[in-house]
Amino acid sequence: MWQDQQTKPGQALIVVVALFALAATATTIMSAHVESTKTEVILVRHGECEMNLEVADKVGGRASASPLTAKGEAQASKLGRWLRSRGVRFDRVVASTAVRATRTAQLMLAELENPPQLELEASLEEMSQGEWEGQPRSECYTAKTVAEIDEDPRGFAAPGGESKADVEARAVQAIEKYARDGEKTAVVMHGIVAKCFLRHVLKSDWASLHEVALENTGLMRFARKGSG
Repeated sequence: MWQDQQTKPGQALIVVVALFALAATATTIMSAHVESTKTEVILVRHGECEMNLEVADKVGGRASASPLTAKGEAQASKLGRWLRSRGVRFDRVVASTAVRATRTAQLMLAELENPPQLELEASLEEMSQGEWEGQPRSECYTAKTVAEIDEDPRGFAAPGGESKADVEARAVQAIEKYARDGEKTAVVMHGIVAKCFLRHVLKSDWASLHEVALENTGLMRFARKGSG
């Protein structure tokens, strides 16, 4: 459904990626000129959560119960005000069932005028790292493991966890489920899930995923003409 315009000229896809970094001095926007687009999907990464403060030393992963920090709550509210100041209105807003994503969506919506009812979707949760979640990174990402990841960035999975291919498949299915022709949909989700969807759209190399940065409450905007 979301395809590069070179592969389907009759239904040109325009990809706009906007990184909204509240802590930064300026908003970084990589964009293409958009005219008369029919369908828009804006992916929103959740605000800072407690798990985010530990990932320098520990493997993160799904951590569905991890709540927003005070900073994360402020980020979510500020994002809502930023969207309102630009006259942004959503037809639908969907969030991952993880606490941090659901709360980000609630705080964002509270700042918008006449917001739609929030919908929740479990398949938008973050990539599962299985037995590695919460474990020291130094014990999981050994030289041997890093070599295995480099060898197969698409299919590698932590013990009991998901591969990026698994994550991409469910991300695409979930976004297709909620995107509607002629509507603007916000999807509040997670960093790796959003980057996997971006890779799907751009058909980029799997190894390039780690080069994409999406800060807390960062945005990725996708638009297309036509349907199907």
